[in-house]
Amino acid sequence: MKTGYVDSIIEQRMKDEKTKANMLNKKAKLDLAVSLMKARENAQLTQKQLADLVGTSQNAISRVENGNGNPSLKTLTRIADALDQPLDIRFGN
Repeated sequence: MKTGYVDSIIEQRMKDEKTKANMLNKKAKLDLAVSLMKARENAQLTQKQLADLVGTSQNAISRVENGNGNPSLKTLTRIADALDQPLDIRFGN
């Protein structure tokens, strides 16, 4: 399969372990954002309603859903509990 210019840049950068880890960590943050948004919507909750259940602000939930938050493990656990969902945190692939 022929790769494009952008693909070749990504492939080159992924050879550097530090850069690769950084990119994968950013991807994990975005994956968290998407999974939280889907779980919240499946529970038919607004960000404000979820925030009230968790004991945090709507802005904090919004930051996580936008990939800009840095929630603590305690906060993630409270979110998972409020959504009645398991919390799965892993290192590596």
